[in-house]
Amino acid sequence: MIINGIFYDVVAFLIVISIIVLIHEFGHFIVAKKLGVKVEKFSLGFGPKIFGKKAGETEYVVSALPLGGYVKLLGEDPSEELPPEDQKRSYSNLPPYKKFLIIFCGPFFNFILALIIFTIIFMAGRPVLKSVIGGVIKGHPAAKAGLKKGDVITGINGTKIKSWQSLSKYIQKYGKTTITLAIKEGKKSYFVKLKPVVAAGLNVFGQKIKRYIIGIYPSQNAVYYKYSNIFNSFYSSLKEIWFIIYITMISLFYLIAGKLPASDLGGPIMIAQLSGRAASMGVSDFFYFIAFISVNIGLINLFPIPALDGGHLLFSIIEMIKRKPLSVKFQETAAKVGFALLILLLLFVSYNDIIRTIKT
Repeated sequence: MIINGIFYDVVAFLIVISIIVLIHEFGHFIVAKKLGVKVEKFSLGFGPKIFGKKAGETEYVVSALPLGGYVKLLGEDPSEELPPEDQKRSYSNLPPYKKFLIIFCGPFFNFILALIIFTIIFMAGRPVLKSVIGGVIKGHPAAKAGLKKGDVITGINGTKIKSWQSLSKYIQKYGKTTITLAIKEGKKSYFVKLKPVVAAGLNVFGQKIKRYIIGIYPSQNAVYYKYSNIFNSFYSSLKEIWFIIYITMISLFYLIAGKLPASDLGGPIMIAQLSGRAASMGVSDFFYFIAFISVNIGLINLFPIPALDGGHLLFSIIEMIKRKPLSVKFQETAAKVGFALLILLLLFVSYNDIIRTIKT
């Protein structure tokens, strides 16, 4: 069973990473081609070639290490000597704004992928928990007010509600005062007044917070599907992407500030485990996970770290300002330092993954 579970996780992980890397590298590839740069190789993965095929002037390969990919552009290495006939198609001879476009479109295509997936998911319908009480906790305000399992909360302080998410939001909004709940019990409807109490909870970062509760939990079987038209779905997708970016940046800030333990960082093993879990939950959840990871990959690649796209973007911006490229030696040294840092980070998060797996 354990072997089957690991195999399932690995297959799901390879699907997730392959889709995200393929789209990312295609962003670099297609813009480079449109700008007239010769693309020598398009690789899915790193390391030794497993198989490949040359079509036109580009060799398309699948490599042994499936933790990324790359496109090799003619003249990408600034120290490379090129014959005169290749100068016009060389990346190093491009104006800096064109270099910027080629580099930026890798991460940008990750965001586009997420936008398309989220829009389709929202249009296809999202399962939403109804505001149906699945259970009541003894001694809490809801129990004292006579609420029971199966009751439906249809409103709070005059505002109609349908979902459990809306109910939770309004309890937090009005929790300081006595609230009025509209209740439907079978065919009977009535109102109850109660005062929420403060309880300890955890936010999305695992930090302790105080929140208002009335002592109920939802019915997991009471679900409806929320459908949206393409325009509302597109807008919701933009908000979803922004929320993921916000959560990621806040998490990073908390890590640097020491408010979150570094042991929370996850790597390939954790992503593989989550990939398998998402795949087991259904197609919608699996593709939501792909979109979520795609946003994170796109965002992280924009960080101004040499060896990442963000480092090359920074070099392009400096070249635009200085009107000349940085020295070859500086770029090579910066790339080596950035690559070394990424390897150390990969080792660290992989260690976290192994320790976390052993503990669980």
